[in-house]
Amino acid sequence: MHLRPMALRLLVVVCTVPTFAAAANAGPPRRTAPPIDAAHAQGASACALLLKADVEAAFAPRVFGDGATGVGAFAGTAKLASSSSCTFTSRGGSVRDLLTVGLVVRRAPTDQAGVTLATAKGGAVKLKMTPVDVTGVGDAAYWVDMGSSKRPNIQLNVFKGKRLWFIFSATAAGLNAETALAGLTRVAKATLARP
Repeated sequence: MHLRPMALRLLVVVCTVPTFAAAANAGPPRRTAPPIDAAHAQGASACALLLKADVEAAFAPRVFGDGATGVGAFAGTAKLASSSSCTFTSRGGSVRDLLTVGLVVRRAPTDQAGVTLATAKGGAVKLKMTPVDVTGVGDAAYWVDMGSSKRPNIQLNVFKGKRLWFIFSATAAGLNAETALAGLTRVAKATLARP
């Protein structure tokens, strides 16, 4: 149906160690929302971090269903990064009316295994995208459009410390890039501001 989530996973894989993709087929259990630092220490799922209330506040007046855990989540090991994803889809009269907002979280097991801003941006360029820097969220951030002119897929990549890489995304038919980026930035700030 939508190939965009696969492209998002490809971007994460391009920027990680080659063995990560082969190991990324186990899923962590869904958890309640712990404090963000504790959640990252435990490799919490993206659905425990991305809150429906934040998504609805950022993209009002749209109303969203519950978050759905993505396929291919990996709990991580001492050598491989953990990865999980979560998506919220708005209600609408037709598929064209729907907005999907998502989060992919990658947590490296060590500082040395973390993905740098330069490496992530390089991966985006390899996929024929143009990264645009964003200030005021996380330690560093940029956005790209992985979609088409008819169905943009705006992705805000946010880095926190040396180990955490958050990819917030919004996709819909005719989605305005500025509106999507404003909403994703609001969601990202709310997610990262939790104690």
